[in-house]
Amino acid sequence: MALVIVTLGILAAVFVLVRVDGQFRPRPMTMGLEQFFLTNPIRMRFFGPTQALTLLGPVAGLNVLEVGVGVGVILQDLARRIGPKGKIAGLDIQPQAIERTRRRLASLGYIPDLRLGTASQLPWSASCFDRVVLITMLGEVPANERVTALQEMARVLKPGGFGIVTEFWPDPHYIREPDLREYCRLAQLEVVDAYHAPMLYSLRIEAH
Repeated sequence: MALVIVTLGILAAVFVLVRVDGQFRPRPMTMGLEQFFLTNPIRMRFFGPTQALTLLGPVAGLNVLEVGVGVGVILQDLARRIGPKGKIAGLDIQPQAIERTRRRLASLGYIPDLRLGTASQLPWSASCFDRVVLITMLGEVPANERVTALQEMARVLKPGGFGIVTEFWPDPHYIREPDLREYCRLAQLEVVDAYHAPMLYSLRIEAH
């Protein structure tokens, strides 16, 4: 019993240190850590694509962008939902993430439009996409660029399109819902729907 208590104490301390570091030094996860966080069975049970994309709605045949593809888990699910008549695109700041995602989707027969870049300066023209998703990535953007990142999301959306921003509580770069709503207000965007589940929430966001 003593060993269990000590182990739990150590794990709790590590979690706190990682969370504090993530809050004060926003940056993308390393590929190894991203792989662990996004593909381990416990994470998938509580934070798989179904939960993360609850507010997305039907997307068959639509053009959809994921900002911050990581290892491609979410983009893979999006590609399956969109089907051959739609367009799937993704962005990441890490070249390794782009390459891993490209290989993951190519093995399933998908050819996504993947680009290297930052959330605060998306390399697409205006009104390109029906949906844009940011899944546990906005907190990796420096705090002074988050409003700009949300404005960029709105810029590339077609009229009538919307964005989904999902946050997962255990993530080191977690953004509290009141803070995210404030970023949306500053970006002159409207939160039109919200989804809450244990350890996560999602906001559906549209331009005014």
